[in-house]
Amino acid sequence: MNRNQWILSGKFAAVLSVPLALWAYSSGAPQRSTGAPGDNPGGCIQSGCHVGTRTNDSPNLEILWEGGANYQPGVKQKFTVRITDTARRYGFQATARLESSLINGQAGSFRPLSNATYVICDNGQDRPTIGCPASAPVEFIGHSVASTSNTFEFEWTPPATQAAGAVVIYIAANASNGPAPGGAKVHLKSIRLQPGAGGGGVRPTISQGGVVQVGNFGAGTRVSPGTYMEIFGRDLSLTSRSWAGGDFNGGLAPTNLDNVQVTVDGKPAFVNFVSPTQVNVVVPDGIAEAPIQVVVRNGGGASDPITVTGTRRSPGILATPGFNVGGRQYVVAQYADGSFAGRPGLISGVNFRAPRPGDRLVIYGVGFGATTPAVAAGRIVTQTTDLGSSFRVQIGSAQATAEFKGLAPNFVGLYQFNLVVPNVQAGDQEIFMEVDGVRTQTGVFLTTAN
Repeated sequence: MNRNQWILSGKFAAVLSVPLALWAYSSGAPQRSTGAPGDNPGGCIQSGCHVGTRTNDSPNLEILWEGGANYQPGVKQKFTVRITDTARRYGFQATARLESSLINGQAGSFRPLSNATYVICDNGQDRPTIGCPASAPVEFIGHSVASTSNTFEFEWTPPATQAAGAVVIYIAANASNGPAPGGAKVHLKSIRLQPGAGGGGVRPTISQGGVVQVGNFGAGTRVSPGTYMEIFGRDLSLTSRSWAGGDFNGGLAPTNLDNVQVTVDGKPAFVNFVSPTQVNVVVPDGIAEAPIQVVVRNGGGASDPITVTGTRRSPGILATPGFNVGGRQYVVAQYADGSFAGRPGLISGVNFRAPRPGDRLVIYGVGFGATTPAVAAGRIVTQTTDLGSSFRVQIGSAQATAEFKGLAPNFVGLYQFNLVVPNVQAGDQEIFMEVDGVRTQTGVFLTTAN
């Protein structure tokens, strides 16, 4: 998560050699319709989708991508295919091949970026969830429905190592002015990419002091298993994104996100967010309760290590910079209806009301450590957990009742606390939590009413 958030092309259209084919076949074309070696040489015209004309190395087909003339092994990049020929409908299909095996040598993998595209395997299986089978490894990406837009986008993950060699992508694009199969103009093009030297990219650098527990929950250099950690620096990643559902494997978060990996005390962390200047991870289990090293790795190599302190628990409650008003930091606490607990008008345009004794609030936190039953770091929570009898929460001079104190269901590493406001004086009351004698950050307040 970024500091301002909390949990809850290059043009080388005649050089790259990965086959793409664009046409207006209304429900997506059959596989092998790209014009690549081993495919129908005329693209969709000769595969039976359309009747019309074909143009090789067409100026009406434009391909843009992020990586330039080289691909960076294992690093995802976005492709944009644009057909400049005037037409009523457009479509596309794409495939990527190893130059060393152009007919059946699959190069990397495709991923749709919207419902406008889908992946199909060489055996006709569409929308595979775990890739195409070994018996039909070549995959294609194409339009799912003929579109009035002349632009399509998708993601390509290149082969993971330089040893794969050059990649050839052949492209055929269709512009249709009549109902299929007639009235089609198919534009073919191919481009070629070499693997970047040393895996590509620049060796990442972590800033001195640039590793902290996520700032919105009490920044510090003490980190514990399962907590979120922010890493700041430069050249950390070639892309910017957070993890998504497709990155998880059986409920376990990814340890590699767009070719960015992080180790904490030599153990792989779970990568939540990547960008050139910031990477966020969930700290793995099994780290030492001592000074430990953090290292970021990407296609350019490994960073120099930065030292932080490992500990069993490093609790922090959600208190974002947006809730710092007049130099005083307020906790992010909510009612069941989603409104916020605090002085009315505390933040312009946000619905606040001051809690009274007996009101129930929800507060989130990270770094509180082991629960019963235990949940492994990096795993989506699917059961009810509890922090045990050593947990307590204090609001002003009174201890509050915690009706629930454990990991938030359906999240990774996020703790949830369902509290009952105790009988305290009206006004700003400092709030903190404690587990096994370890307290959350100081100087966080909740405004109460009588």
